[in-house]
Amino acid sequence: MGKLKTYPQGIDTGPGRSSRVQGVSLIEVMIALAVLGYGMLGVAAAQISAFQTTDQSRERMLAHALAQQQLEQFQEMSRTSLEVVRGDAGYPNDPLNPIDPDPNDATQMAFNRSWTITPDTPEDDVYTIMVSVGWTNSRGAQIVQLETFKSEL
Repeated sequence: MGKLKTYPQGIDTGPGRSSRVQGVSLIEVMIALAVLGYGMLGVAAAQISAFQTTDQSRERMLAHALAQQQLEQFQEMSRTSLEVVRGDAGYPNDPLNPIDPDPNDATQMAFNRSWTITPDTPEDDVYTIMVSVGWTNSRGAQIVQLETFKSEL
């Protein structure tokens, strides 16, 4: 077995070396932990923002689907049926309001759907149909509007 060389304190041990003990100080550890903690807070904030954006996208997608569903029903109706649905006011609300597209989920979103059916616009024998779906979330009142034209040729 070989012998270990030991040097008395204060003696130069070679180029680039010193006799001082090398290591990490407590201040360096605290700075590293602070930087790591700050980075973790940034990651947490990004996750919260991603969850909120996902929820808002889901709400908008559901509202769009409700509006599209109603437009498709109107496209299948005859001119006489459209006149009945239009009624005297021309701006009826859906009798199913408030609409909860998924009553089994925990959010219990309530959407309100209404429509406007305008005859002879933009020209004779053409109906302009606009369906609006509104709801309220943490950002306030939101609305999705879809518009189409129906012609009886």
